[in-house]
Amino acid sequence: MFVGQIDLKPQPFKVELLDGKYYISSIELKSLQEGEIHHFRLVMSENLLRKVCSVLLFDDEPDVATINDMGGEVANQIIGNAKVLFENIKQEDLILSIPKIEHNIKLEQVISHSKLILFKFNDDESIWFLITRDSKKV
Repeated sequence: MFVGQIDLKPQPFKVELLDGKYYISSIELKSLQEGEIHHFRLVMSENLLRKVCSVLLFDDEPDVATINDMGGEVANQIIGNAKVLFENIKQEDLILSIPKIEHNIKLEQVISHSKLILFKFNDDESIWFLITRDSKKV
């Protein structure tokens, strides 16, 4: 999504450099056949979401509600694409939850997670994205 639709170029990034305002979206992907729930948290800098709003909505000055909505939409698109890939590999239908913006989670809680992917875009440290995944059997 970021590379193809928004024309951003990802680069590795260090967690110590995370700065600025951010939004956290969470979304779950359930496998009934495997009895697993995969819980994803996507953390996006405000500047990243502003860039996405500018490109997709032609809105260069989105309000907070629009940025929140875009945070959920980004989570839905990214994990929705992963869902399609997993379904093709596993040959089963997976259930995707509705994404929600997490207001009560601090960035420190998310980055303490051992499984995270983090990168910045276009060599700009204010435009960054990270994702975590927790899996559990149900």
